[in-house]
Amino acid sequence: MKKFILILFVLASASLFAQQGLIDKGNDAYDNYMFEIAANYYERAMPAIKNNEEKALVSLKLGVCYFEIGKFSQAEACFSRAFNLTLYSKIDNPELNKAEVLLKYADALRMSGTYEKAIDIYDMYLQSAPNDYRAINGKESCINAPKWINRPTRYKVTNVAAFNSSKLDFAPAWASKDFRSIFFTTSRDGTMGNRNNYKSGQKFTDIFEVSQDRKGSWSEPVPVGGEINSEFDEGAAFVSAKGTEVLFTRCEAGKKIDIPCRIFMSTKRGNAWAVPTEITIDGFEGWEVGYPALNKQGNEIIFASNKAGGYGGMDLYKGSFDQKNARVINVMNLGYNINSIGNEVFPNIRDDGRLYFSSDGRGGMGGLDIFVAEPDGNGFFKEAENMKYPINSSYDDFGIIFKGNIEEGYFSSNRPGGKGGDDIYSFYLPPLVVKVQGFVKDTTDLRKIVRLKDANVSLLDEQSIVGEILSDANGAFQFVLEPNKNYSLKAMVDENYFANSVAFTTKGVEYDTVIYIDLNLAKIPLIIELPNIEYDLGKATLRPESTVSLDGLVKTLNDNPHITIEMRAHTDYRGSDESNQILSENRAKSCVDYLILKGINPERLFWKGFGESSPKEINENDAERNKFLKVGDVLTEDFINALPNRDQMEAAHQLNRRTEFSVLRKDWNLIDKHTVVETEEEKAKERKPKDRSGEF
Repeated sequence: MKKFILILFVLASASLFAQQGLIDKGNDAYDNYMFEIAANYYERAMPAIKNNEEKALVSLKLGVCYFEIGKFSQAEACFSRAFNLTLYSKIDNPELNKAEVLLKYADALRMSGTYEKAIDIYDMYLQSAPNDYRAINGKESCINAPKWINRPTRYKVTNVAAFNSSKLDFAPAWASKDFRSIFFTTSRDGTMGNRNNYKSGQKFTDIFEVSQDRKGSWSEPVPVGGEINSEFDEGAAFVSAKGTEVLFTRCEAGKKIDIPCRIFMSTKRGNAWAVPTEITIDGFEGWEVGYPALNKQGNEIIFASNKAGGYGGMDLYKGSFDQKNARVINVMNLGYNINSIGNEVFPNIRDDGRLYFSSDGRGGMGGLDIFVAEPDGNGFFKEAENMKYPINSSYDDFGIIFKGNIEEGYFSSNRPGGKGGDDIYSFYLPPLVVKVQGFVKDTTDLRKIVRLKDANVSLLDEQSIVGEILSDANGAFQFVLEPNKNYSLKAMVDENYFANSVAFTTKGVEYDTVIYIDLNLAKIPLIIELPNIEYDLGKATLRPESTVSLDGLVKTLNDNPHITIEMRAHTDYRGSDESNQILSENRAKSCVDYLILKGINPERLFWKGFGESSPKEINENDAERNKFLKVGDVLTEDFINALPNRDQMEAAHQLNRRTEFSVLRKDWNLIDKHTVVETEEEKAKERKPKDRSGEF
């Protein structure tokens, strides 16, 4: 028995020693940012760990490893375990700071798309650190992401299976002027390095090239020729507009010492790339620099660096590029409109001057998001805007390029659904489809609205008629529109109806949209009363509230350019007959003067005052609004004086004080084409020599 117990003790000690050895190796790799290797050791050690403090610490570090290599669901589980162990245990270990565990847990939840729970965890963290930008931005991302996913932009995104692999494939760059050749960064088989990058666990990256034939098929990716690639990491290439220079980043990582990443340039000699030359950037010696991008002219460069004195981790800078001497001078930070407390990387300048880049510190959907900034006219940029979903996701999205001025191109992302870690995706913006449709309706009698077939419906832009159709049997019409334009619709039936128009715009429309507009037409009555025409007491001066109704009449006259009208004003019975007659004439003229002021031709306008001579006859609308009156009542002076109270009498007087118009002609300024033709024919006959054959 003693021998058996001794064997068990020896085995347990050996197991404990082996477990501790795995943890120690994991810690060594972790401290050197070798996350893939560290994760492997921690995974093997985890099942045998019994001590809660040690289990919490290893869970935390394993979660960090998973997070850094993009395995966010696994990271979430590890941080959750570490959080629960520290929350319910009396662990006093500075490496197990509960607040930091909370933040990492929330970040993992966000990156895996578990937004609501992530917000709860961020809120818990913010109680102890209310000003921490990491949690503030993280929470903002969790609020934004669901909204943007539910209302995506119109971009269509597709994984480019033709040149993605199970490894890392990212940072596309145009390698030819015809956009048929692309450089990209990859860790796939065939790269030059024989060892793996000790940080990522992947092979060192090289720059590969892939080409597209005229049928749209992609070639097999191959390493870029010449001496651009080495045994270390090369990537984030940029080819000049001429296609004769390529700039790229090289990072020489070693176990003992890392040489800061640097920018190199190679020049094309014939069909081969020459030995690269390191680009010297004034004032940045000893700091990480990378992600180069040139403007179209090739005289200005934008790059990223972690130089001290910036806004955060990696900032974007601009400088004057001396290609001949491979030197950058006059370097300036791009400022707070671009840079943040986080990292800004992968810049790209479009031909129109817009700057695209990726940031993990400006608030977005999570990880690196792609942003765009307009030039401000002073050599810098306006505040950057997020490109939203589906260009961005809760994962890392970066390295976007465009096919010239077309909204089409490529970018990279480690979002789920790809072939490997980072994949390259294509995108394009389909044409915006905007339509307007509706019905033409007869609204003469609002109790019985009828749809009108064969109505002439015109679509006008700001210059001319751009479309014309007849409403169908159901009175329906439809037009396809262009985005970012002002339009109006106009409907006409015949001379018995007023024409009507409605103005609208497609400016600001960002999604495929159908605009619904009905065109209501009314038959032309004998007399039309204008509501809410008010004058100063005892005067002909129009009150400000009268302009609304008169402006509606201006629109009617503009929609119906061939009608002439007579403005008619009436007074109540108070005052003398003579003064009321003069007052009504002046009031009718005031309305005409207003219409002329608004651009209506005076030849179309007449006016007449009726004083108190034409009392109001009550119609259905009047009776509905004034319950003491009946349809057909005529508001004579005797009728009003017989009303039972002062309020009713005042209401009746007010009904008599009214302004109306009637249509006099419907053919003003119209030329009868048939009459013109006949007149010309008659004139032609008169000009013919007289036939005298029957005179003798």
